[in-house]
Amino acid sequence: QLNVAVNLEFPVKIGKGGLVNNFITESAMQRALTALSQFKSYIDRFEIVEVKSLATSAIRNASNGNELIQKVKQLFDIDIAIINGIVEAEYIYLGANNSYNLPKDEVLVMDIGGGSVEFIIGRNDNILWKQSFDIGAVRLFEMFKPESPLLQSDILKIKNYILNELKPLKISLSNFPLLTLIGTAGTFETLVDVVIKDLKVIPISLSKNAFEISMNEFEVFKEIMITSTLEQRLNLKGMLDFRAEYIPIAAILIDVIIEMAEIKKLVCSNYSMKEGALFSM
Repeated sequence: QLNVAVNLEFPVKIGKGGLVNNFITESAMQRALTALSQFKSYIDRFEIVEVKSLATSAIRNASNGNELIQKVKQLFDIDIAIINGIVEAEYIYLGANNSYNLPKDEVLVMDIGGGSVEFIIGRNDNILWKQSFDIGAVRLFEMFKPESPLLQSDILKIKNYILNELKPLKISLSNFPLLTLIGTAGTFETLVDVVIKDLKVIPISLSKNAFEISMNEFEVFKEIMITSTLEQRLNLKGMLDFRAEYIPIAAILIDVIIEMAEIKKLVCSNYSMKEGALFSM
């Protein structure tokens, strides 16, 4: 069990405007430094001696990623470790595995980031297969620049692209047939919030960090996401402002996986990579 004194989240959108070209824009860099200065003030206030700072897809693939890492070291004396998609996937699975008692059979864990999406097939403490794909919600949004609300042609293009990229996952799913999808943090937390606050449904609580969402509830959520304008999404009680722009893409990603893996049970876990990284220490 984690003992959390302070839980801070600053939406930086590090990949915004530069993901497709694998470049961190000047404004994104400034947002990152502003957020880290906030973290640094808490690190100093609580006299923290051990800091673990990790960078994933957007910085991993950026031609100027190291420039940001050097600036952070210089300004805040924080060492950022760039982790590859496989390590990221391991942390994500560890986070999910600590959020509730996993079923005895195989599960598929999915984490939707801005730059990449991680998939892990596991059984209890064992990872059976894992891979990171560069199909994050922001990356796809910038590649396809869809209309708001999405056009059917947008949805079709995005779905076909995702399916083509996920061929290795499809092969692995034929080796490990499974029924449960565990989505971690981010979009999946918003899914739970929208179900509770906007659809007025109380999901099944599996622990204080994991909830089961019915397939019907997900369908309603997906329809709202893909048929609404940005303004309508911003007016949802369960929607965080910084998720509203990209969440229709994330809903399509989840939908593709539910169909591809023939998922019967959808679990949303609050624990993901950062909790997994903490559990690994």
